[in-house]
Order: sequence, then structure tokens, then C-alpha cells
Amino acid sequence: MTAPIPAPSRRALLLCLHNHQPVGNFDSVIEGAARGAYLPFLQTLADFPSVKVTIHFSGFLLRWLADRSPDTFSLLKLLSDRGQAEMLGGGMYEPILTLLPERDRLGQIEALGAEVKRLFGKAPEGIWLAERVWEPGLPATLGAAGVKYLPVDDYHFVRAGLSPGELDGVYLTEYNGAVVRVFPGSERLRYLIPFGDAGETLREIERLTSRDVPYPAAIFADDGEKFGVWPGTHRSVYGEGWLRRFFSGIVERADWLTTMTFGEYASVAPARGTVYLPTCSYIEMGEWALPPRSAARFGDLLHELRAGKMAEMKPYLQGGYFRNFLRKYDESNQLHKRMLWVSDRVAASQRKRPARGRAACDFLYRAQCNDVYWHGVFGGLYLNHLREAAYANLLRAEAASDAVLHGGKEGWTEAARGDIDRDGGEELLLKTSGLTLLAHAHDGGAVTEISLPRRAVALGHVLTRREEGYHEKFRRSVGAFDGSTSIHDAMVLKDPSVLSALGVDPWQRASFREAYYRDGDPPEAILSGAAAPRCFTAGRKASVTVVRRGNRLTAEFAVPLGGEGIDLHLAKTLVLRAGGERFEALFLLENRGGETASGWLCSEWNLNMLSGNGPDRYYEGMGEPRALSSSGVAKGVRDFRVVDGWRNVAAGATLDRECVVLREPIETASLSEAGAEKIHQGVCLRVLFPVRLEPGNHERYSVLWSFKTID
Repeated sequence: MTAPIPAPSRRALLLCLHNHQPVGNFDSVIEGAARGAYLPFLQTLADFPSVKVTIHFSGFLLRWLADRSPDTFSLLKLLSDRGQAEMLGGGMYEPILTLLPERDRLGQIEALGAEVKRLFGKAPEGIWLAERVWEPGLPATLGAAGVKYLPVDDYHFVRAGLSPGELDGVYLTEYNGAVVRVFPGSERLRYLIPFGDAGETLREIERLTSRDVPYPAAIFADDGEKFGVWPGTHRSVYGEGWLRRFFSGIVERADWLTTMTFGEYASVAPARGTVYLPTCSYIEMGEWALPPRSAARFGDLLHELRAGKMAEMKPYLQGGYFRNFLRKYDESNQLHKRMLWVSDRVAASQRKRPARGRAACDFLYRAQCNDVYWHGVFGGLYLNHLREAAYANLLRAEAASDAVLHGGKEGWTEAARGDIDRDGGEELLLKTSGLTLLAHAHDGGAVTEISLPRRAVALGHVLTRREEGYHEKFRRSVGAFDGSTSIHDAMVLKDPSVLSALGVDPWQRASFREAYYRDGDPPEAILSGAAAPRCFTAGRKASVTVVRRGNRLTAEFAVPLGGEGIDLHLAKTLVLRAGGERFEALFLLENRGGETASGWLCSEWNLNMLSGNGPDRYYEGMGEPRALSSSGVAKGVRDFRVVDGWRNVAAGATLDRECVVLREPIETASLSEAGAEKIHQGVCLRVLFPVRLEPGNHERYSVLWSFKTID
């Protein structure tokens, strides 16, 4: 039975909820979200049959609910079947569409559309745009994908020059003739729902719909997790009855207010006009995408705006935009460019063997999940288990593609050379079926990726400690977030030990980094940072020689090491063999100066074992304590292992002589939805080779790294 069409004079409330869990998130977290937010919201909604919503679940979460939370999914299906909930599509695994090649944009939208149709019997006509990241050319993609409409923020429209009073309906936008409808989600409603008084929220809806135009609409489009997952909101939304009061208030105003889905509204309401939206996201993203000092200042400006100051200046406030994260975080840029590389490999394998390319394509799409490419009020890039999931899926996609491109053979090597991460320097991507290394020639040969494709395990992504715009607030904050205000304004310290992780690294965390220390520098002083290196490879341009011979692949990096009274030259070489899960790091240090060189050659290696305190993560061969969260100095070491029982792999190092090995955990202080938290990012291992070289002499050193299943 078709619902009656509301009269054009009726005011409309368009409620849109976006629910998302990132690929790789813990089952316990998703279970908590389903139990604390998704299910109780739908249960409450079911009690108010006249209240309609438009709702989006990202593909990973939707499949999880269908498989693991039958109560939630069956209720969602019921609400969809009876026309109370319209399902939106979008990118299957919630990617930032504008960061993808066009083929992957279309593939992601097609994949979620097919999943929604399979589960609910109807293909979606609208989409949710991840993080509302808009760029002007996007309508071309959306038009090609058959998308009819989507919500963004009213800030997009204000930036385009429209006044707030005009944002009470749907608009058209186009790019070279490709047309899509866009809904302006109210920022004011985002902050009121569900944090403001329900009565105040309903009065704001009345104000927003007060114009004498056809179908004046108040539009809410925001995260569904704020209805029970965000700290304190389960109590306020359900325990204290906020949501029930809000829905009751809507029903009580049925003489002048009706709820509609986006599809219903778009089918009857005329467009307010055509608008051309600038590159934009929601206004808070403009703060997070900026460098630290600028981010802090922009955040202060946002607080002044919310306090009612300088409202007339809002259209002219830009902040940063999403692609700035690729500059702000080297790790984000390197992951993104590796994703683009793998996307090309997947496309090539699909052209060669279409059937086998489909599985690789799904792994690629999973790796495009947006959360790990940025950081704001949620953990994002700082959450190492999410980075691991992205890399693991990239490796699965790449391995599947390599199997096609290399005809299923194992005995191959590859070396790609060029500006792979598009930072203006030269990189080398060294590959076998069992090992992948990414080295940066313009950064002294530093290695930022150490991956095991057959295992889908990435060991090299240790996040760099850097200053964030909110760190100064950490130093001043105490308490706990109680849900009485928006999460965007929350700043609480969950654990005072977070302050111990506020250090800033001098360069990106990487492996195969070398430095030279004085003979008199004790290892303990090197570990603590009290002793500074006399010279180092970081930031120095290396000359590179790559040789592929048989099943052997070598890459040599020649780096001058000079300083006051020092003239050393380091030739460092990576040696890989086809099919193996091991590589050699060889060093040839030459004294080209006129004085004896006596000290330490330090080779640094950073590995991510995901946790520092788990009983299945520990050191072997370096004495006690064995926990990866421990710091220490081990002397007389020839062999050691770093064990990761969770992923069933141990990284073992064999040294060519007895050495001193320094170990320390790398921890960061970052912002999450519940406040400030300290996160274990990995371990830093520094091998100290003793050096004594007369003028004109040289010495060789080596580390053999091997990766094995735990005995």
C-alpha cells in the first residue's frame, strides 16, 4: 500500500543515520555497538510506525549484522519492508571516493548496491558519502553509478554562498552535465541531536521549516553511533528516554510535521535550484586536516562560532581539506600510494584472468576503508590494528594479482623504481612472493614497509610520534566525557600516563636507518636520547644500484656520513631471494677521513607486533623482562627474536658478531571518542656494531632477518 503524499505546505523532517564500523575492528567493539546503539535505536523506532528514517550501514558492518546479530538485522529488514526505513548505498567498505581511481569508485558503489538489493530486495537510489568528502567533479562518478541523491553538510552550501535560510530542501548539482541531488544536513541539528533538550530540538526543527516554500524541510544526517556508542549516550538516549521523547514530540506535531525518507522527498519536492559545491567536508574536518598549530587555532575559531561570535564569517572559513592528511601523515600517504599501486595490479590481473581477479578486487576494496587514512576525533590512523587490516587486505589483493601475473610461479623477483609515494623522492619497491620491502633512496634507504604477502602480515607500519593540535589540551585536561555535549567538544584524559607518550620523533619511524655515535657514548645514553649521533643516514640522498640475477635481488644504497672530524662512507645493501621470507642487510663502512673512527654504527629497526603487553608478544634472546612494552640494553647478543603469537610469526635477527641491542616501545598519545589514550605502535630495536677504523680502512657488518611460524 502506497503512503499518501504529504501536501506541499506540510513541513518535513528528514532523519538520516549513518552507521559504520571499520574493516578490521574487533568483534567485541561491533557487538557492543549493535547491543548499545543499533538494536535499541531500531527497537525504539519500531514503536513509532509513523516516524520514517533514511539509514545507511557500511558494507562491512551490514554483512556483520546479517551474520552475527540476527535480532538487529531482522528488525532492520522489517522496518525496510514496511517502508519505515529507506536503505542507502555508498562505497562498499566506506572509502573516501575521491581518493580512488574511477574504476574503484564505481566498483565500490556497485558492490554495496548489490548487497543492499540482495538483503532487502531493492537497490538503493541514494548513497552516503564517507565523511561527506566532496570534490566538484564527483557528480560524474555518481551519475555513472546511477546515484540519484545524497546528503552532505549545510557547510558545503554555506561555503558555496547560500544563506542558512535557503537550506530547507534538496538542490541539484552537476559536473559537465552529470546531475545528482544533494541534501544539506543541518550542523545545528547535528549538535542538538541527541545532546540538546528534545523540546529545544523540536523548536529548532520548527524554525528550520518556517519558510513559505513547497515542502520546507529540516534535514538531519549524522552518525548512528551517537545514539548509544559515544560515551554517556546510551544512558541519556535510552536510559533517560531522550529518543523516546523526541519521537513522541514528532508524533504530537503530526498536524504540521511529517517525516519522510530521502527517496520520498526527492520524488515530490521540487529542487530549490542548482548549486556548485566547493571541495569540502563537514567543518570539523577542516580543523583536523590542518598542521598542528593551524589546527589548534582553527579549533578555537570553531568554538567562537558555536558561541555565536563572527557568524557572518563562517562562509569564508575553509580550514584544511581531506587530501591534506596525505601531507600531514607520511604513513597515510604511503598507504594510499601503495593502494593505488595494488589497484593497478588488480586491474591488470582482471584483464588477464577476470574470474580470479574478483577475489583480489574485494580485498582491495577492504583496504580502501577510510578510517586509517586520516585522524580526527576518532582514533583512525593511530589504531594499529586498523592499519594492519588495511595492509593485510592490500597484501591479499596483491598476492592474488601476482599469482595471476606471474602464472602461479613462486621463483620470481620484482624491483620497481621511481617516485612511488609521490613525494618527490625516489623509492624502491622490492618484491618476491614471500616478502615486500619499500625503501626510500632520498631518506638514506630507510625501509617503511616490511611485509609477508603469503601470510598477509605487515610488520613495518610503526606510527611516528608527532605533535597534534590537541596535545596542549591533553596537558591541561582531566575528567571523563559524560555524553552531555557533542563529542567534537570533548577533551578528557582517560589515563594520566598518556602524557608520557607526548614525544616527537625527529624523522619518520622506519627501519634500515643508520647513525654513528662516539666511542664514549654509553648504550644507556643512546637509548635514553641523552647521547646524540654524530651523523646519520636520515634525510640524506643515497645513490642506488639494483641488480636482479637469477633468484637473487639486491639493492645497494651508498650514503656519505660526515660530521665534525668525521668522513665516513656507508654502502648498505638489501638482499632478497625469490620465494623466501628472509632478507639480509649488509653494511660496508669506510673511513675516508684522516683520523681513526672509533664508536658505534647503529642500525635501527622498527617493527609492529600490534601489542606491547600480550602474553603472546615477547622478546627472546635479550634477557628479562621479555615484554614488548619493556625498555632495556642487552649486551653480547648474536641472535634474538621478536615473537607475535597472535599472528603466529616470529621475526628473528642473526648478527655477524656479538653486539649491543637496545629495545624500547613506541607509544603515541592520541584522541579517541572517549578521550585521550596511549597506544602501543610497535618496538624500536637498535643494533650497535662496535667500530674501530683506521684511515682508509673499511669493515663489513650484517643482519639476517628471517620470518618464521612460531615453533
